[in-house]
Amino acid sequence: MSDFNQNIQPKRRLLIIDLMQGIAMLWVVVGHHLLAFMPPVYGSIHYYIYSFHMPFFIFISSFLIAYSYKSQAYSTYTYRKFHKFFIPYVLIGVVVTLLSAMQKGWNTVSMNLLDLLVSPKQSDATFLWYIYLLFFLYALYPLCFKIRMKYKGYFELLMLLVSGYFYLNPVSTPIFCLDYLTGYLLFYILGIMAAWYFPFLEKQLSLLKVLGLFSLIAFIVLTIFAFVYPDRFIYIGLCFVAIPAMYGLSFILRQIRFAANALVSISKNCFHIYLLHMFFIQGIAMIFMKLYTHRIESLGLMFVYLVFSTVFSMVGSIVVFRGYNKLKLTITREKV
Repeated sequence: MSDFNQNIQPKRRLLIIDLMQGIAMLWVVVGHHLLAFMPPVYGSIHYYIYSFHMPFFIFISSFLIAYSYKSQAYSTYTYRKFHKFFIPYVLIGVVVTLLSAMQKGWNTVSMNLLDLLVSPKQSDATFLWYIYLLFFLYALYPLCFKIRMKYKGYFELLMLLVSGYFYLNPVSTPIFCLDYLTGYLLFYILGIMAAWYFPFLEKQLSLLKVLGLFSLIAFIVLTIFAFVYPDRFIYIGLCFVAIPAMYGLSFILRQIRFAANALVSISKNCFHIYLLHMFFIQGIAMIFMKLYTHRIESLGLMFVYLVFSTVFSMVGSIVVFRGYNKLKLTITREKV
């Protein structure tokens, strides 16, 4: 089996990965609607989504980390990733901290900023923890790549065993997101291994399609059981079945032009949506509570609210980012 040579093979954008990343981002945004006025059933929906959506999201992100990697000086690589991820992370985190201080008091700022740098889950910008973790996932990859080039199969087996252990026994401390890093390490390893063996997997498309469709059926069955007979093992099953199931769903949705185009657009703007979507979710919630002072009781109204808020939050994030890009381009041209 040939190695996936990241320095020679030209990288083409993969439609199926775009579709899967778009689906993953949809799950993320829907899962961030844990609002006080939601009906009790949303708590179950939230728990259901969180049982699989982050493992799936990390798998896709890790695949792209490995697939897009180009060998270069480690200091250059990490500096670029730091600039790409940490600067926006800190800027958005500071904005959230200041907005929070307006409600909770300015004496909370110093502790919030410390949490933002050391333990993002404990800060008021808790939703940004994934951006924080993503930098470390990128920084870890060149080391995995170099060791794997030397030891190959032995290293892969070792990493599967180590990550499997941490999946069952994650580190409990939230400092530097070590709890999430260890808890999701298995899906990081599976994602980068999928990229390493992508040339082989690409030759098995017929088999993968069948696997994906059967996994999608299994995912639907497990979803029903999760709400009717919730059980720990059901959620573990969802966690692992979700990856091939969303692959199968992507093959179905690629046949629907509007859905495919929408998911690709979400995928291309995934980072900016993640950074900004909570501002829209919270803003919509504040307006809703002004207009509708009661708790949502109807499942129909909850569904309509989730669809509207999810779509508006993603579209709004894309529009804001494009507006920022146009403004930056205009300022640059004026300086020239």
